[in-house]
Amino acid sequence: MGDLRAFYDVFVDNLGDPINIGEDFTKGGEQTQEKWLEIRYDADIPDLAAYRHSKNAQPLHTDESYISNPADVMMFYGVNKSIKGGATTFIDSKVLLKYMEENASDLLSRLKTTEVRYKKANEERTERIIDFKEDGQVHFNYNYYCVDRDETEENKALNKEFFDFLENYVAHSHMVEKVILNPGEAVLWWDELVLHGRTSYEAEKTNDRFIRKTGFKWKN
Repeated sequence: MGDLRAFYDVFVDNLGDPINIGEDFTKGGEQTQEKWLEIRYDADIPDLAAYRHSKNAQPLHTDESYISNPADVMMFYGVNKSIKGGATTFIDSKVLLKYMEENASDLLSRLKTTEVRYKKANEERTERIIDFKEDGQVHFNYNYYCVDRDETEENKALNKEFFDFLENYVAHSHMVEKVILNPGEAVLWWDELVLHGRTSYEAEKTNDRFIRKTGFKWKN
């Protein structure tokens, strides 16, 4: 299959300017300035310690919710495929917006008008969870587990309400697309234009599922 990392290094460099998104979960997500972040099962790390090393399902979110200088595009490429499961799930912002307009208009209104601060290690960012930017697109900025601990109780409650809504009505619905990567395959997405998550998977030993992730600024 050749050297996947070398191939995707060149691939990303030709599409945009990489954002070094590497983090050390043992230091609360402190930035390491590495280009690639490893999302891989590690049998020596408890499932609840870090999503990227567990086989648990991961709720819908955006990756850059707490990053002050976020990437435009995120990318996964597969190194090793899990025994079973482990699909990356996506829902388009326009699909979710339409569903919320029809079924959760009050929650949608509050998400569109309330700025919420997300924070991790030494990075933080304050945005509306759902916003309409100058490009005319519906933008999302959301990660339930990264809401700032010092946020208001009202904003924490809103963050939790959206989490419950997504888990109960969206994450396991027909609106979600699923992508399973074979070794060597990749998927790219505009981080603020979709929410993504993961289904649970079977794994027995370290690296039974292994994906590398990076993000970059799109070259215009």
